[in-house]
Amino acid sequence: MDALAAINDRSSIRCFTDQPVARETIEQLLDCARKAPSASNQQPWNFVVVSGHSRDTLAGALLAAQKNRGKHYDPSRSRSLPDAYVERSRKLIKSLRSHLEAINLQAVPFLEEGSCSFYGAPVLILVTMDKAHIPSQLIDIGCAVQNLCLAAHARGLGTCIIALILMFGDVIREQLSLGEEAEAVVGIALGYPDRGSAINRFRAPKEELSSVTRWIGFD
Repeated sequence: MDALAAINDRSSIRCFTDQPVARETIEQLLDCARKAPSASNQQPWNFVVVSGHSRDTLAGALLAAQKNRGKHYDPSRSRSLPDAYVERSRKLIKSLRSHLEAINLQAVPFLEEGSCSFYGAPVLILVTMDKAHIPSQLIDIGCAVQNLCLAAHARGLGTCIIALILMFGDVIREQLSLGEEAEAVVGIALGYPDRGSAINRFRAPKEELSSVTRWIGFD
């Protein structure tokens, strides 16, 4: 699979089989991730790969934290985001509902509980960055994550980037024994897609190029 095909065909997977992913395969994906570009070649990424009993224990702790929180995830960040960005999240949930109706699930609980349980994926890869790095180096982390997701897709695996679990940073830190210098940046659910699930036919709506691009100096 060439790069353009991988970019255009990849989608977030939210239902996985229980087929395990070999450590050798994960190492190959991480090798692709570490080859991403980074400012001054500082390579600010670190990876924590969680599977088996440790994965199940982490998921259980996150689900309990979500339940105890007593309120739903708010993509608007309590209205601190401009409306245009909040509307994109609303479009996602609205589009998702039609796919979830086929399996009798509601969108918001599905996204919350699914995120905390990694949508059933057998592997979670937590990406961390040393707190000493400056915020702009999050771009480097994004490059590494994209490399990993595209490489996984090319290998017949599926991924879903998960940020909701970052609300429970203390739980993650305790469960994975993260050092105080480590900041959790994003989680990646990894596994083999359940091709029979209706949810995996869902494609998130994307904004038109014209609405997110300004052209300067082109006549």
